[in-house]
Amino acid sequence: MTDEVIKKEEGGGLIAASNDLLIEAQWPQLKINEQRLVLYMLSLIQRGDKDFKPYRISIRELCNIMGGSRNDLYARFDEATEGLLKKVIRWINPDEKADGRIDKTTWCSSASIIPGKGCVELRFDPTLKPFLLALKGNFTTLGEARAVIRLRNHYSLRIYQFIKYNQGLANVDHRKSARVELSWLREYLAIPEGTYRLFGHFKSKVLLPAKKDIAAKTDVQFDFIQIKKGRKVQEIEFTWSKNKRYQQMELPGISDRGGQTSMEDILIMEFGISPEKKAQELVEEYGHDHIKAALQMAREYINKVRKRGQKVESVGGIARKAIEEGWKPQESIIEVEYEVQQKAVIQERIAKKQQEDGQEAEKRQKQELAMSRYESMGEGEREAFLAEFRENLVATGNTIVLKRYDEAGVTPGMVEGMLAVFIGERLGEDV
Repeated sequence: MTDEVIKKEEGGGLIAASNDLLIEAQWPQLKINEQRLVLYMLSLIQRGDKDFKPYRISIRELCNIMGGSRNDLYARFDEATEGLLKKVIRWINPDEKADGRIDKTTWCSSASIIPGKGCVELRFDPTLKPFLLALKGNFTTLGEARAVIRLRNHYSLRIYQFIKYNQGLANVDHRKSARVELSWLREYLAIPEGTYRLFGHFKSKVLLPAKKDIAAKTDVQFDFIQIKKGRKVQEIEFTWSKNKRYQQMELPGISDRGGQTSMEDILIMEFGISPEKKAQELVEEYGHDHIKAALQMAREYINKVRKRGQKVESVGGIARKAIEEGWKPQESIIEVEYEVQQKAVIQERIAKKQQEDGQEAEKRQKQELAMSRYESMGEGEREAFLAEFRENLVATGNTIVLKRYDEAGVTPGMVEGMLAVFIGERLGEDV
């Protein structure tokens, strides 16, 4: 057991009390996919790198890093990188610590989605280099990072990071364990104030799930001892060992091609072509260049459909149709069919409008003729027509108009309006 105890007052320690740069660093809690992207990128950093170049990740590898459905892979990458571009890291530059210099930057400086090449790109801010080299700690192999990205939650990842760092220190000082104050551990794990205040809850919700998760998915396993002072648990002592059940294998589908993506990967991951054998057959039959051009047209078509507010039923079906029919710029069969349909719809609307306009003109003509006939009537003929109008009001039960007509005759308003309708019906029928 080591006598060194990591205490809360020694700083917001992120890995161990002896690493000042990490102790004094602060950053908001990252979501699980944000952490997975950072950890994967850390595995690619080399100490001799002069600058941080864009790191390219194939969609096949991205699918393994982020997990979940292939269909919304780019959307989840977009969400995760939005978070990394907004969340600020605050840390003290060790080279200028005497001057009190505090550097602030976001986790990554740029993020790109490149569907045409079936990959994404991320780039760290160059200012972060010393900080990230310290954070990388003992994640010296791609295999370790690939194990870490499988961990389920924030607490598992942070405790694994703590264990790996202290495991590395053991090579120097031969430590067998690491003891920390409970208050320090809560701060290190960024547990909100007031959450899991009882140690029993902290143990069941944080420590035990992390212990199970790390043992199932990484190269180490850990245990812990509760150390009481009085009646309360004040410190936790962590011990660790090699996980003999873990074999450091690549995750399914991951290759070390430096972010290069095959055409089969694009068909499978981006367009959901299945089974994988079908994607291979398409590439063998049509060739890389033919498929690349067809898929570009398929993307353009899919984007146009979505912009029109329509649902794309089968992305894979559109991709296969584009390949098999050899879509080229301005030669998309489906797009041509859509344009033809749109023209037909427009022509139908024009014909309907013309028909409605004709009917309205005919109606006006009938009404005008009917009024002309009424106005040309002699006095006796008009009295007979008005008597017929009154009988119609009685027959239809229109008592309000009838009462007004009997009291004042034909007056502007309801009576005059009803009379105009009656005139049109009786005198305009033979137009």
